[in-house]
Amino acid sequence: MSRNYDSVMRIALSCKEPLWSDALVALLSANQSCEVVAVELDTRSLITAAKDQYAQALVIDSTKLDQSDLQFLLGARAFGDFEIILIIQEDEMEMYQGIPVDRIVTRAQSAKSLYDALGAVSTPLKLRRPLVREGRKPYGSKEDNVLSRREYEVALLVAKGMSNRRISVQTGLREQSVKNLVSVVMRKLHCENRVQVALKLVNAPVAEVED
Repeated sequence: MSRNYDSVMRIALSCKEPLWSDALVALLSANQSCEVVAVELDTRSLITAAKDQYAQALVIDSTKLDQSDLQFLLGARAFGDFEIILIIQEDEMEMYQGIPVDRIVTRAQSAKSLYDALGAVSTPLKLRRPLVREGRKPYGSKEDNVLSRREYEVALLVAKGMSNRRISVQTGLREQSVKNLVSVVMRKLHCENRVQVALKLVNAPVAEVED
């Protein structure tokens, strides 16, 4: 049975242990709502592949992941519409506490926990009048007023009353990047202030989730 592009989550995977990497690919591919579109050993290759393949989520195993790898990932997320799910050892929980990734799953948890983590951060949505862009449109298209996933994430945090500094801490983005994204959101949604952004999201049509 062929998969519907709009209803399948595209995943880029990074794991430095070949056997565990193969197991993760098999595990994710067994879920009809997931498709592994790239598998890379190092983080820089992962980011490049994720952009080329329009991945929505990065699944990264923490084994042999050093601090520079993690910092690179958190910096690169500002330039791509993807989320980060980190798989760690049970005894690493304290080490990674407070790291601004989207979800953390331990190796001791079940496959369902990984599926739930992916579904929680990147479930493809369809809106009757979309606020979120599902695909990538060329600059100058008629959908220039539609928000990217990253812009929508920032808009939601603005709607919660968060300052740019708090959004920066929440997302791992630089404060200046947040400021730029807020300006883009206001322009695209034709809002003059943050209150209007909140009202625009509240009054948006209800999202319909595709199976």
